Amino acid sequence: MTRVWVYGEEEVCPTSPGEAVQRCVWSSAVNVKDKFIYVTQPTLNRVLLVDVQTQKAVQTVSTDPYPVKLHYDKSHDQVWLLSWGDAEKNFPTLQVINQASGRVSHHTVHTQPVGRRFDRVDDFFIPASSLIANHVRFGLILHRNEPVLHKIDLETTSYVKNISLWEYNCIPKSVAYTHLGGYYFVNCRPDSTGATQPQLILDSVTDSAIGQNRDVTGTPYVSPDDHHRSGEIQEPFDIHTNLHLSDLAFQRSFTEVHQYNVFGSSGRQTDALFVELSSGKVKMIKSLKEATKSFEWPWSGRNRVMAGSGLFGQYLMTPSRESLFVLNGRLNKLNCEITDVVKGNVVVWVGES
Repeated sequence: MTRVWVYGEEEVCPTSPGEAVQRCVWSSAVNVKDKFIYVTQPTLNRVLLVDVQTQKAVQTVSTDPYPVKLHYDKSHDQVWLLSWGDAEKNFPTLQVINQASGRVSHHTVHTQPVGRRFDRVDDFFIPASSLIANHVRFGLILHRNEPVLHKIDLETTSYVKNISLWEYNCIPKSVAYTHLGGYYFVNCRPDSTGATQPQLILDSVTDSAIGQNRDVTGTPYVSPDDHHRSGEIQEPFDIHTNLHLSDLAFQRSFTEVHQYNVFGSSGRQTDALFVELSSGKVKMIKSLKEATKSFEWPWSGRNRVMAGSGLFGQYLMTPSRESLFVLNGRLNKLNCEITDVVKGNVVVWVGES
């Protein structure tokens, strides 16, 4: 792994008016074909492009205020961008950067507003391409306090239809998708009494709810190739832990075919969690130092990310308030620590060229 020091044609972190100290504020980053790293700078209302080969910042793209979330859609070579409008999320918008991997002058375009309204957007979801499906046609927009998923055509960036969740009183919070079978798994927000609700399973062909995912609650995750042995949806096994999990990453098993292990980061404790999915075996990886405090990370609930190095990689990264830890997924233990990383929580892997 190479540690990249960014400099170049663009000023990476200019000093704001009235500030004596130069500060870098990042909220999200994506790797675009190992050519560019796109990273949001919410307080500067822009996205910074870093050329991977030269390790230089080569362009800034002006955005709507407070850009906070990026997603790279490989199918259409687009970077999708959610902006909040202000720190209180009062004026959210969705924008798209086309020809994201091209060495051209980039700019944003707005998506078609759903119902001629932008200010209800809470989040968006675009399935990641995988080995069994390298083309993704549709995405979903989640609106604030609405029990509906808004389907969008990624090729035209336009609204297609509503998928109603009224029957289950489900206001969607997060979504996962499995190409194998074509199912969406929807995490619903707690109801008006504060009670936790089970996930919903949706059929992406009929765009209808199949029903609740038994009593499974919380944020759904799907393995990178959608497989769990035979590819069938099976009864889960429960793992009880006192860790307050912040994020999860899948790691291909080096002993089982079509099987994965899971690594979880804690947003409060200094340990990480390792789960061998073939057996349910659990192990703790200790002494990874404190995570960035949740109040210091307003951009999402994941105040300590866990990032895998790709479908065939064996390493993972997770940051702390002062270091970056690299874990060895083959040996299920700490590989190394990179120090002097102050309150870093945006990480991205870059393949070797």
